[in-house]
Amino acid sequence: MSGASQISRRSLFQTLATAAGGFLLSACASVTSPTPTPATPVTPTPATQKPSSGTASGGSIRFFARGDDAIFKVFRELRDTFQKENPQIRVEIDEVPGDWYQKFQLQLASGTPPDAIFESAGTVTASARAGALEPLDDYMKSDRRFKKEDYWEIAFLPATWKGKTYHLPYDGGSVALFYNKDLFQAAGIKDLDPKNPTAFDQILDLARQLTLDQNNKHPGEPGFDPRKIKQYGLDPTVGVYWVYAFAYGGEIINPDGTVPLDSPDTSEGLQWLADLGTKHYVAPSPEFQQSSPMSFNTGNIAIKYDGVWACVRYRQNKFAWDVAPFPKGKTKVSTGWYSGLSITAPSKAKDAAWEWVFFCCSEPGQKIVSGLGQAVPVVKKLANTEVFLDGSKTPPANDQVFLDEMRGEILRLPGDRYGSPFGGYWREFGQIFGPAFDPVWRGKKTARQAGEEIRPKLEHLLKTGQVT
Repeated sequence: MSGASQISRRSLFQTLATAAGGFLLSACASVTSPTPTPATPVTPTPATQKPSSGTASGGSIRFFARGDDAIFKVFRELRDTFQKENPQIRVEIDEVPGDWYQKFQLQLASGTPPDAIFESAGTVTASARAGALEPLDDYMKSDRRFKKEDYWEIAFLPATWKGKTYHLPYDGGSVALFYNKDLFQAAGIKDLDPKNPTAFDQILDLARQLTLDQNNKHPGEPGFDPRKIKQYGLDPTVGVYWVYAFAYGGEIINPDGTVPLDSPDTSEGLQWLADLGTKHYVAPSPEFQQSSPMSFNTGNIAIKYDGVWACVRYRQNKFAWDVAPFPKGKTKVSTGWYSGLSITAPSKAKDAAWEWVFFCCSEPGQKIVSGLGQAVPVVKKLANTEVFLDGSKTPPANDQVFLDEMRGEILRLPGDRYGSPFGGYWREFGQIFGPAFDPVWRGKKTARQAGEEIRPKLEHLLKTGQVT
């Protein structure tokens, strides 16, 4: 349905290579999509080495899946169910851990593209601008099964570029505080309230109580050593820095396209985030590298700000855990997004690929995805059913927290009042923001100073699409 597939392989590869640089840079220390690069690679499933062919009535398609084994397990179950209902279409899954975007570029450049791909909220518009993805609007209009009003409003935001839609939303939702109930109990601390957000200053106090160095000393006590940490109280996830600015009443992108990172409220929120690691020593910081892995999964981080998609991994842990809402600052806010499934522009099996993508992103597929803990169902009517709210059958016990954090009046993304997240330049925004704020996270520069330095570059990006 698009002439984009006629672009040269060389030009497509060069454009996507530029895109990948910024994404990978920002992804190194942050969560930029619902399925971040896994820490432990797994062996990918071998994929066919020539373009697939097929139609809605039959054929074979190759699906490019990024993530780790927990994510791949979900796709395998989706495939098995889909093929039982659609035996005329065979789905081959190319399981790609690690640097998935580079492999996607190489496949496109070599003439062996997948037919569909699990894209990222942080890269989908970059891929679209490069001509790698097929607009889905014609499929959405002609397929009577599809009704956009069935989906959460935020679900299509990351994938919209110049009036065209480049993914169907698949996994994602809101971000909340995950906490280790066993560590709370050991420290004599009550569970977090699932209904009433904890204040910022109270979260900081809890984090101090839950942070221990190798000699069991807390921050502020004589002899405490920030370079020898046994347990951190909090991992605030600097990759979603914007929510801290919003909580302090700040803004990242104004409706007029200005980027007030140097404003008092915005810089105060970002500085609070930075100070957690370099002033209060209650959170991981690149300035203080530890000898042992520190993560929520390894049981030595008590509180972790993470997306609902993390449940599919955290359910493998043996310790008890639950979730609570993002803390309240000057105002109550939350954040969240959806990544989606896209059809590639060079695919010769677009109709069959649409059937697969639609299945995964509509009610039948979303029952599987959400049941395994990977998302707030993108189909709204499933969210308030046992598909997602399963009580105490599987953790977390307080699934409702994720739905409460999805409320439109509190959920924010940079650029949501400008027209689209990051003005359609999520990856490029991170390419500028990441290096500039690395010294802030290390305590070598203030948030105000970094904001002043990169504000002109970010405003230029939004006007021109150019990274300078």
